[in-house]
Amino acid sequence: MTRKATVALVVLAVGMSVSGLRAAAGEGGAAPAPAAKVQTTCPVMGGKIDKRQYVDVKGKRIYVCCAGCKEAIRKDPDAALRKLEAAGVVVEAAPVPKKGE
Repeated sequence: MTRKATVALVVLAVGMSVSGLRAAAGEGGAAPAPAAKVQTTCPVMGGKIDKRQYVDVKGKRIYVCCAGCKEAIRKDPDAALRKLEAAGVVVEAAPVPKKGE
């Protein structure tokens, strides 16, 4: 996991914790948000992801189970993102290329 992705997950977790504490204390009137989940299943086939197989789309990195699922993600990245987000998965940010790469 990249440093930026790690920092983003920590910031998200802290924000969710603070939000949950406020809700528990009666502030804001909202129930605590569910814990963020990391991606473990392929949004195309539903199998276990292979961290070596992924597609970077719309600034996000979507992991898949096999090379064959990459084309489905490229054809409709929004469907894959919606499916992951509906499952409570926080989709990892794609690494930003360094200048000159």
